Amino acid sequence: MKNIAVGIDHSDVTPRVLDAAKELALATRATLHLIHIFAPEPAVVGYGAYAYPGVDEREEELKQEKISLRNLVDQLKTAGVEASGFMKEAPIVKGLLEFADERGADLIVVGTHGHNILESVLLGSVAEGVVRKSRLPVLVVPSGQG
Repeated sequence: MKNIAVGIDHSDVTPRVLDAAKELALATRATLHLIHIFAPEPAVVGYGAYAYPGVDEREEELKQEKISLRNLVDQLKTAGVEASGFMKEAPIVKGLLEFADERGADLIVVGTHGHNILESVLLGSVAEGVVRKSRLPVLVVPSGQG
């Protein structure tokens, strides 16, 4: 195993995902490629040129996510793991699978938020979508909740 793609979302499950990925990387001397996929902005219809106040908030949110990603990569490197970090705007499952392919990943690591079955059926699940559509092995790290 040489390359591991690690999907992160900066949620409560992210530390568990990184711990699992770090253990694998240390055991196999693989490189971790962290990816934070953020969904495209929805199209806004019917607003004037200055009507959408969310642009500045979204830019600030992305800036903070970039800083957090950089910190996570630095922590992994300090622990002796070769790591890189990326952000990509795309539909989440599709973007993660494309990223894994681009990086030549041998494995994808993602977290799950522990939704119950009804929530997963109604809302869908990134982890479930990745498992279903990936041609690579996928390690799903549970949230530890529930």
